[in-house]
Amino acid sequence: MKKTITTIIPFFNNATALPRMLDSIFAGSVVPDEIILVDDGSTDNSKQVVQGYAVNHPQIKYIYKTHSGVSATRNTGLSQASCNLISFLDADDYIEPDMYETMLELFDDNCDCVVCGYYTHKNNVVTAYNGYQKSTLDSSEFINAMFTSDDIRGFLCTRLFKAELLQGRLFNTDISVCEDLLFQFNLFLDHSLSIKYINKSFYHYVQNDNSATASLNLIKDGSYIYKPAFDLMLSMADDAYIPAIITAYNDTLEYSMYTLLKSYRSGCDVLSHIRIIQRLLKEIPYSKKSLHRLAYCYCPVFYSFTLPHEF
Repeated sequence: MKKTITTIIPFFNNATALPRMLDSIFAGSVVPDEIILVDDGSTDNSKQVVQGYAVNHPQIKYIYKTHSGVSATRNTGLSQASCNLISFLDADDYIEPDMYETMLELFDDNCDCVVCGYYTHKNNVVTAYNGYQKSTLDSSEFINAMFTSDDIRGFLCTRLFKAELLQGRLFNTDISVCEDLLFQFNLFLDHSLSIKYINKSFYHYVQNDNSATASLNLIKDGSYIYKPAFDLMLSMADDAYIPAIITAYNDTLEYSMYTLLKSYRSGCDVLSHIRIIQRLLKEIPYSKKSLHRLAYCYCPVFYSFTLPHEF
């Protein structure tokens, strides 16, 4: 059977970034057979950008929908996918030219998903993550790795899935953050699958992280944005996965506190947000009693003043 790829790219007001992603796809040694670009109600000229590429690239399928978030947008893309392999990309990132070729080489009848390493781009620093030690994982190993290994994590865009694996599955439209991790947790929790890992970075995550803006977005309507997804995963998990999920949640909370303290030192009014994260850190059991962990729990504001201005 010929292996064909549908790539699903949701976007919202990404007119500036989309050309970089699309150029990287069409520069590839293997170009997906179907590229579904789902416009989540953009108000900029993203549509015109896509239409300009579609003139010369018949693989492109443009779909417009009213704005409803990334989960609903990916669901729309899934409903239109026609190939036997499925990939998800984000509009503001880009890929290496040999990503799909290398992934296809590893896909065989005994493989359900191929996963590659990735780069992060943050504050002009590029970091590669590709050092996971096993080349083949089962579902249980992969779930634990999503929560505990920086080389795998729960990123959706470093995966190539067998399409039949995703039939009848939907992203939870009530979850706006960590929806990709939740989707995969459900997926691999229900199956005994074979996942192949490529020890090479192919995907570029471009993180536009203004610390002040990022910190203000961590709390929405008085609640921590990551909490709903982690609560759902903890409610579904059996005992074998709970330690890994708690570890990942703690890491997320600690990094959020770090981000808030940076903003606080810069003069942002985020004290109420700091208190919310402080309370959650106290509620979650954790055995690693590091200095910064204790400070985050009991005296985060005081601790922020012991740190250098640039940290």
